[in-house]
Amino acid sequence: MLISLKRCLSDLLIQPVCWHCQTPNPFTTEQEGLCQTCWQSLGLKASGLKGLEPLSWHAAGWYEGALRRMVLRLRITPDSTVLHILCRELRSALSQHALLIPIPSWKAKSRANHLPQLLCRSLQKPCVPVLERSRPTVGQHHLNRRQRLLNQQGSFQVVRERLSSTGLLETLSSNAAQVWLVDDIVTSGATVMAARDALQTAGIVTQGVICLARTRLSVTP
Repeated sequence: MLISLKRCLSDLLIQPVCWHCQTPNPFTTEQEGLCQTCWQSLGLKASGLKGLEPLSWHAAGWYEGALRRMVLRLRITPDSTVLHILCRELRSALSQHALLIPIPSWKAKSRANHLPQLLCRSLQKPCVPVLERSRPTVGQHHLNRRQRLLNQQGSFQVVRERLSSTGLLETLSSNAAQVWLVDDIVTSGATVMAARDALQTAGIVTQGVICLARTRLSVTP
């Protein structure tokens, strides 16, 4: 009996558990870190999601259901393995010359959302964090689309010292570069549009935004 108990304890110690539901479950190479049930519940399409409004965007899936819960949890407890598999289709959509600019958090450093920067790592392309917040903004969950646009207008600026000291401006402004903004969630698009405008003012043209999840267009008025 003692041997059986030791064997059970050993199995519990070495058997992997699903990051999302904590169920002991072996993983396939496709969804390493998540059990089959949680992976399937995400409902991710093989090629991800794409759209053009209010600017070109590419997302892993819709911001709803299991993916919504997972993204919100990743904000609090990031996991590089889970992010890596969620970004698989997004990685394949990026060209060889892609450069990534993460959206900086509007919150104080102690409560900041670092998921956009972590996404850049999972996307495995050069990350150039040249944006910073130029003024405070408020949380947007209670705002409609027009209010969000006003809230984010002029809220970003390019840190020119980072550009000039490394020669990034020439790289980012070249025709060969394909610059993408990176955020975890895109809802109305107000945040990424404000970031795009700041980059355009600095002479940097963006292709659009890469995100984990996109709110359905009919959700945000």
